[in-house]
Amino acid sequence: MIEALVFDLDDTLYLESDFVVSGYRAVARHIAKRYACTYADVLCAMMTTFAKLGRNLVLPMVIERFLGSSVSIAELVDVYRRHDPEIHLLPGYTKLLKDLGRKYRLGLITDGLPEVQRRKVRALGLNNIMDKVIYTWEYGRDKEKPHPLVFSLILDELHVKPVNAIYIGDNPIKDWAGAHGAGMKFAYIHSPGFDCARYEQAREPEFVIDSLHQLPRILQHKS
Repeated sequence: MIEALVFDLDDTLYLESDFVVSGYRAVARHIAKRYACTYADVLCAMMTTFAKLGRNLVLPMVIERFLGSSVSIAELVDVYRRHDPEIHLLPGYTKLLKDLGRKYRLGLITDGLPEVQRRKVRALGLNNIMDKVIYTWEYGRDKEKPHPLVFSLILDELHVKPVNAIYIGDNPIKDWAGAHGAGMKFAYIHSPGFDCARYEQAREPEFVIDSLHQLPRILQHKS
């Protein structure tokens, strides 16, 4: 019998690209306010670079094009990381999670800088929905998923045996391997960027879904 549902955060409950855009807006506002640049020009340049060249070149481009050597990348990274994100759960997920929380214990495991991930969790309203959130880097960056420690911790906090829990995530490398390593069932949210055939070491996921809205149908047969 399934008693607990444990979730990944980024690109499982919301789109991480929305956080990136939110961060770029914060950086553009900071630059416009402090360095007499035009917000729209800076943001447009950032979004164009992001789309064409990827994230790693966005902030160096901003400095080279708008600011010169007097401003460090560290200053802009700090603005990006410390901003209060303007992000939302995917459509219908707030109600769905609250409904699931009436029957199951809910948990969340997320990698990344804890102060950044906490802001995401707060912005998404998950503090009032999840019974427990594990920020893996609080235990050391080497303890991020798929390290067994963080999966054991969430199971202990939710007072559930591995066989009675399902982990839901989008990353075969971290989520899939971590869940199965802990003895949990795994629901894989299909991501076009991943080819399941590449991960021969992992057992097949018990479930493959396109969105959380398919979870109630799965749980109907497992509870």
